[in-house]
Amino acid sequence: MFKKLHLKLTLYMGILLCLFMVMVTSGIYTFTKYVYEEQTKSLMHEEITKIRTVEVETNMMEDEFKNYVSTDFKFKIISYARNLDCEFIYYDEHMGTVKENLENYDVAVQVRKLASVAFENKKSIYAVRKINNVDYRILTEFFMDGGHPYVIQVFQNTGEEMYIWNFLKSILSVIGFFGIIALIIISYFFTGKAIKPIKDTWQKQKEFVADASHELRTPLTVIRTNLEVMKEDEEGLIEDNMMWLDNAFTETQVMSGLIDQMLTLAKVDSNQTVIEYMEVSLSEVVENICDNMKLIAEGKELKLSTYIESGIIIQADYDKIRRLFVILIDNAIKYTEEGFIEVKLYSDKGKIIFSVEDSGIGISEEDLPRIFDRFYRSDKARNRKLGGTGLGLSIAKWIANEHKACICVQSKYGKGSIFKVKF
Repeated sequence: MFKKLHLKLTLYMGILLCLFMVMVTSGIYTFTKYVYEEQTKSLMHEEITKIRTVEVETNMMEDEFKNYVSTDFKFKIISYARNLDCEFIYYDEHMGTVKENLENYDVAVQVRKLASVAFENKKSIYAVRKINNVDYRILTEFFMDGGHPYVIQVFQNTGEEMYIWNFLKSILSVIGFFGIIALIIISYFFTGKAIKPIKDTWQKQKEFVADASHELRTPLTVIRTNLEVMKEDEEGLIEDNMMWLDNAFTETQVMSGLIDQMLTLAKVDSNQTVIEYMEVSLSEVVENICDNMKLIAEGKELKLSTYIESGIIIQADYDKIRRLFVILIDNAIKYTEEGFIEVKLYSDKGKIIFSVEDSGIGISEEDLPRIFDRFYRSDKARNRKLGGTGLGLSIAKWIANEHKACICVQSKYGKGSIFKVKF
């Protein structure tokens, strides 16, 4: 299922990235060509300005230096036009030629209509035309001089430029092709990374459902078995079947606790749990819990000692922070057969530390990384006998995380454990 999802996401991302790459390469090509065209148009306009300037200067000097100007004028105009490698023709109002610098008269004839249109509309025209299978860039500029209209037409062969544009297009196509391949590979990698949390959540959900079903089936089986025994004893009194009733009642308590913990985690997963922060005295909370737990510890002949600094106050959710401490202290009592339990609350180097140390059964080294996983229990048979569900530490870790605290454990199998919560 996730493999198909991975491929689908990669396909969708690949299509989007392909479109993006096409847009980028096309944009680069179009923008570069546009800028070049605008610059060339500006240069052609400057050439026309130079031609007009030379014409004015020549007319001013014509009487005194007629022979010199006629020669110099032609030289200047041709040199100006050749700076841009283009040809020009200068028309008067009767479409007569004033000056020209032409090599392809056929081209001048075919673009002559643009000059007529410029005269007619009294405005300049920029155009690109294919003439004799060759592209030409043509600027036809209309202007008034001495009350008379004139048109200067400059045109340039762009055939050689096409090799450059085709080369640029090829380069961008190659870059785009390999870029698309690289982006598809990258998208495959990152979509895999993106769906990994979903895959892990799905796997955990499957495990949760399977484990929950198993955990609920066991107490239900015990309850059913005990009730069937009672049912078969038709003549027995309630007092005679008290053991079976006690067994059924105990399992209902286990199942009730399990369902309560499952509902808590379900709310956590669906973000329905609200943390209500308030000023909480941790010193008072821990002291109160320990006073209640001492009776349970004494019932197992365990020594419960405490070291609690006074006046430790934080912003926290009272009910949840209390539940965190109860889970850790209750586990210590539950999994300690003999010895001691020591509860501490103190501040150290700007941190508030709550710790529970016991001399209980401990946790093996291979089980330590997974003890906060849901329904994970290192010794399932023994834990079930002690009433464990495998959800308490998961809830404790969630509460710690919500309060920006970290929870850690040190343990040696058969020698005991130390759980610490650092705020």
